[in-house]
Amino acid sequence: MARNPLKIIGFVLTTLLRLNLFQTLYFNFKWLPFRQAYRLPVHIYGKLNWANKSGKFLIENTQIKFGMIVFGAKHEVVICPNTPSRIFNAGTVIFKGPAMFARGINLTLLEDSVLTIGRNFSIGSLSRIIVFRNMTFGDQVLVSWETQFFDTDFHYLQDKNQVIKDNCAAVDIGNQVWIGTRATILKGTRIAHKTVVAAGAVCSGNYCEKHGESALLAGVPARFVRGEMDYVTDKRQEWKLMQYFKEHPNTAVKWEH
Repeated sequence: MARNPLKIIGFVLTTLLRLNLFQTLYFNFKWLPFRQAYRLPVHIYGKLNWANKSGKFLIENTQIKFGMIVFGAKHEVVICPNTPSRIFNAGTVIFKGPAMFARGINLTLLEDSVLTIGRNFSIGSLSRIIVFRNMTFGDQVLVSWETQFFDTDFHYLQDKNQVIKDNCAAVDIGNQVWIGTRATILKGTRIAHKTVVAAGAVCSGNYCEKHGESALLAGVPARFVRGEMDYVTDKRQEWKLMQYFKEHPNTAVKWEH
């Protein structure tokens, strides 16, 4: 089906009027090669505070699209503050595809650290991602608001023999993972594909080895609750489910689509 050029022009103009245009242009043309930057793949809404600009932002995807990566998005229904986001990037952020960051995000990368973000990533408002060395998010990762991700303990502990252990370990989040509000992901955490992390959970350790894919983790510290379940990633199906349960509350259904 041919696209209506007038509608496309209207969409682009409306989007540009809503953007923080200066920050958007600055971001794209400062960090991206011109062959990517002129398409304006990164959009910034609202206020963004730069605490450090010495690092890199890379998009490793052959399909560069207008607005595929958004900072300051107002896509949330439940919570949507006007708190500015803060970026301290002395490392390297790698985008594998579309990504959406809500408002009030704290993104911090120290020197030589690497943050890799998979395709169709989404994170809610007032969340923190702190990377001292290495952190990876897979594809289709959905993160709720006020969550925290750390690959470090920040400080060091010394035992009675004056032995001090390294305080950093890589964090690896698999594909199709849903992380609930106010969850905390600590250093060395590995979460398998299709895992659901309950609200308020504190994750630490290798859950891939312990439980494998499609697990529900909950509690402090987070423990295995049940297996063989994952979240619905298709937003159209999610909308249909909302409509179904309005008409059939307090029921369950075998959903075939």
